[in-house]
Amino acid sequence: MLLERSRELLGHEELARYKALNVPANHKSLLAYWQDNSKDFILLSNVARRVLCISASSAQSERDFSSVGRTVTDARSSLSARKDEELELIRWGCRASVIDIDKL
Repeated sequence: MLLERSRELLGHEELARYKALNVPANHKSLLAYWQDNSKDFILLSNVARRVLCISASSAQSERDFSSVGRTVTDARSSLSARKDEELELIRWGCRASVIDIDKL
């Protein structure tokens, strides 16, 4: 309870310090700003990184679900969830040129 209360106070203090700053609107990028200021605003920079990593579009997640739908078919219904995940990671790696299938 005490730790939770001190985090809350720290969060309010960080927010007050951030609001008191005169942050230029044309800073390089939001992620770069929070990375540059992560030591001064530990909690706020952590929240910013979590929020800013959320995709603005659902297109990628829809493609991922479609890909899984092509992998998990009636003919392959006995694959374990772990095997499904491994296959999707390999497929993703090949598309992203992270994995060379010929070298596997």
